[in-house]
Amino acid sequence: MANIQETTYMKREWYWVIAILVGVIALFFHQTIFWRKVPFPGDILASDFQPWRSTSYLGYGEGGIPNKAQYPDVIRQIYPWKTLVVDSLKQGKLPLWNPYNFSGAPLLANFQSAALYPLNIFYFLLSKIDAWTILIVLQPLLATLFTYLYSRKVGIGTLGSWLASLSYGFSGFMAVWLEYNTVGHVILWLPLIMLAVEHLRDKPKTWWLAVLTFSHAAALLAGHPQVYAYTLVFTTIYAMTRVKRKLPVFVFTALGIGITGIQIIPGVELIANAARSPHDPSNLFTKILIQPWQLLSLPFPNFFGNPATRTYFPTDTFVGKVTTIGLVPLFFSFSAFRRKDALTKWFILATGLVLLLITANPVTYLLYKIPLPLFTSSSPTLMSFLLAFSLAVLCGMGLDFWMTDKHSMKKLFFRSVQVVLILLALGFIYRNPVTTRALFYGGLVSGATLGLFWVAIAFSKFRAHAIAVLLVVHVLDLFMFFNRFNPFVPKALVFPDHPVLTYLKEKSPDRYWGYGTAAIAANFASQYRIFSPEGYDPLYPIWYGQFLYNTTTFTNATRSDAAIESHFGDGGLSDTNKQNVLNALSVRYILDRDENAANEQIYPPTIFQHVHEFSGWHVYENKDAKPRAYVENGTAAILSYASERIVIETESNADSTLVLTDTYYPDWKATIDGNPTEILRTNHTLRGISVPAGKHIVSFVYQPISVRIGVLLSIVSIGTAIIGLFVMSRKYA
Repeated sequence: MANIQETTYMKREWYWVIAILVGVIALFFHQTIFWRKVPFPGDILASDFQPWRSTSYLGYGEGGIPNKAQYPDVIRQIYPWKTLVVDSLKQGKLPLWNPYNFSGAPLLANFQSAALYPLNIFYFLLSKIDAWTILIVLQPLLATLFTYLYSRKVGIGTLGSWLASLSYGFSGFMAVWLEYNTVGHVILWLPLIMLAVEHLRDKPKTWWLAVLTFSHAAALLAGHPQVYAYTLVFTTIYAMTRVKRKLPVFVFTALGIGITGIQIIPGVELIANAARSPHDPSNLFTKILIQPWQLLSLPFPNFFGNPATRTYFPTDTFVGKVTTIGLVPLFFSFSAFRRKDALTKWFILATGLVLLLITANPVTYLLYKIPLPLFTSSSPTLMSFLLAFSLAVLCGMGLDFWMTDKHSMKKLFFRSVQVVLILLALGFIYRNPVTTRALFYGGLVSGATLGLFWVAIAFSKFRAHAIAVLLVVHVLDLFMFFNRFNPFVPKALVFPDHPVLTYLKEKSPDRYWGYGTAAIAANFASQYRIFSPEGYDPLYPIWYGQFLYNTTTFTNATRSDAAIESHFGDGGLSDTNKQNVLNALSVRYILDRDENAANEQIYPPTIFQHVHEFSGWHVYENKDAKPRAYVENGTAAILSYASERIVIETESNADSTLVLTDTYYPDWKATIDGNPTEILRTNHTLRGISVPAGKHIVSFVYQPISVRIGVLLSIVSIGTAIIGLFVMSRKYA
């Protein structure tokens, strides 16, 4: 009878779990569900970026679409790469190479392309933007579900588990990284890994070892290795303190990482050849780390304003400083400190340690002076999700304790007075409209919380009901922040077609470049399959940067883009350095706008010819641009040009050099009439080979050994994992 009652209770709980998750998702994504808008920064695309900002959309004037100015990297990096990846995979090919930016660059090796992430399966079932939307929704949905399951597993009650799961799944960190569609997919696996560890505490269990392995592999393939590295360290320390038989957990964790070898090995090769450098320690400490006073955004996320409403007034980045999990959970954090169990102490220690590592303090001042790759190559504040998770679970534990603790109206009165005094003190210290609004809003949430505390204490039989209502207040609070920050747009604003882009596509594979206000953000070339010498990515070959910026000491310490500067003084396009770069990289078409006031000084008529005009746009042909492939003493014709294979026919009267004006990169192979030949690095950065006199067929093929090694590592790891799971199932059956 007891088992039947327990089963019935579990079923009833799952009905509630499904109903609540559906309701919460319907609230947060109501614009998608009811208005058919998509979570995509098309508002900033159409209002701030060429060529769309010079065109009218949705009844607005040129560049007039209201926008939240968020997620420029999504349209400049993530979505174009995803487009390339999906199209390649649908053709049954690995997306190894991107020929459209940086005059060619690795694609699979770029971790942020997330080419092999398991949930990419939706791109095979739906249109790109619909699959993109589903993956956006899955981030908070799965993070919330997995955190709820973990919380219940470690003994937190239903209400406490909901507080923890909602606080993490819809935390400020998740909200501000949501539309990247990469970082959120890394952190959603954290609670599932923790859940697997809990199920493996006493003895290895085949199913949970499989879940552990898959979760690590999925998190690493999701698109942000640094965030995964933080996850790995956190969960490894957790397993060391919680699991009796540690070896199986560590072995299958390693196998999960090994399964991603096809991504890791090429990625490491790209990092080794890239120009990126660690952050300057001074800039890291003063600009990137969270300053102590900025922790006020933990209870009041808009205390210093919000960039989506153009009110954020510090000079650093808002996204890097978000730590909030909502104001309501913090009222239960004090109760957590009164618990004496080991797990609570673990999360208290974890919360304190992460908080120490992401803030500017004497410890981090000394620690980050050492060039630690995990911390100084990117932002240490990316580990703020660990703070969100630890604090969310801690507050869930606190709610559990609060529900059974003794309360009095006297204690509640003094707590209320403390809250009022804190709000008044902060209002007096920070006297400006932005902070005043944030404090007023915080006062309303605090008032609602304390009011429901009063109901819960005065009418103890309604305590659970009062806290359930408080969870609704918490959800609405999280929604306010989420909705303020994240843009939702009609599908018409997801990279709409434009006549200028259509014209350039017709001229492929010749490259283009935009002058002055006619500049088109580099990676849009990947989205539209046109060819740009520029690119925007933290990782690209250092020799390409050296060539582009005309210096052998070039590093990429402070910039993620490789760009040909739009202005070199009064010389315009007659500037010799700029002309040499444009010519060498086969930049045949130059874009311009009416407002740039083109003249013969900018476009010397002996070099440039006006060939096209459309609605304020002008296209000039650079007659001195090198062909995409040329032989110094003969002719070269491109017979076929694909991402990983180029075939060229050459003819010359004497031995000569064939130059392909694509970036040199290791593992490109070349043959002449089927016979292997060495690829030379011409102009320090382009591909060239020596061709004998006569007529020949030359092929360039991208066959990276790093991918082959990675594939082998992945196959071996998958095979070992399957065998290991079989052995474990027999041993512990």
